Amino acid sequence: MLDGYGKGYGAAAGACVIWGVSFVATKVALQSFTPYMLLALRFAVASAFLLPTFVFFKREKLHGRDLGLFCLLGVMEPGLYFLCETRGLMYTSASVASLIIGSIPVFVMMLGAAFLKEPVRLKTGLGVALTLVGIAFLVHKDMDGSSPAASPLLGNLLIMGAALCASVYTIVSRSLSARYRPMTLTTIQAAFATAFFALLAFTESSSGMKAPPTVQALGSLLFLAFFATLAAFWLYNASLRILPASQVAVWINLIPLVTVLTARIVLDETLSWPQLAGAVLILLGVRVSTRTGDIRLPSRLLKGMQVLVR
Repeated sequence: MLDGYGKGYGAAAGACVIWGVSFVATKVALQSFTPYMLLALRFAVASAFLLPTFVFFKREKLHGRDLGLFCLLGVMEPGLYFLCETRGLMYTSASVASLIIGSIPVFVMMLGAAFLKEPVRLKTGLGVALTLVGIAFLVHKDMDGSSPAASPLLGNLLIMGAALCASVYTIVSRSLSARYRPMTLTTIQAAFATAFFALLAFTESSSGMKAPPTVQALGSLLFLAFFATLAAFWLYNASLRILPASQVAVWINLIPLVTVLTARIVLDETLSWPQLAGAVLILLGVRVSTRTGDIRLPSRLLKGMQVLVR
């Protein structure tokens, strides 16, 4: 049986694995849908399932003092986050986007220390450092110009904006999670996003379709609605109910690893040895950040180090 922290880590990891796949799903869906139409349909499908469930089974009273935080939550994510992410993915590769998203834990640590008075543990800081180095290895092909995927400044700036929005969202959600269930937060997010992106979809000059939707595009849309929205946000909000925001945010560094592996399978992108080394560093960083007790190096590694220095 998992204890509370184990469940929190499992929920955070599950959410980030799904979001890692969602970068590739979004790239596939954008071949048929315009950005705003894709976002509107994604959250409309999710809301059609969430709202009846919330009203009949999980409804709870919202306190007036929290309305401002709920508005901020909706504006930051899904609102501005997905607006920046989806637009950014039109101009930059999924790998580069995942590198920038990997900076979220750094922002969350700083915001958590400033607003939630969460202590910054040495192990958490070390874990973030390891994962950021791992992410740099992971997407080195995109950064050194050898990748055929374009990475213009506009796309990267949009993804950075998404990372900042996600960081603020994590802090706000951590505060609200102490008073509301994950289902409540997820439902409010989905309802806000549906209205927000539906209005934006009407402003698009086209019909919202780039081409007749393919089976792959429709499948990606359903994945984004039911998994990347319903399941992932519920899991993420559930983890924030148990763990400090800084520890939850570290798991976001799994997203680039999952994205690269999924892109290899779906988009036939290659995976180099440095990228594999980066994957190992990401997993090690997450392990260091979430491990209880003192940090101890494996005995075999210690013996190997002793041999090297003799």
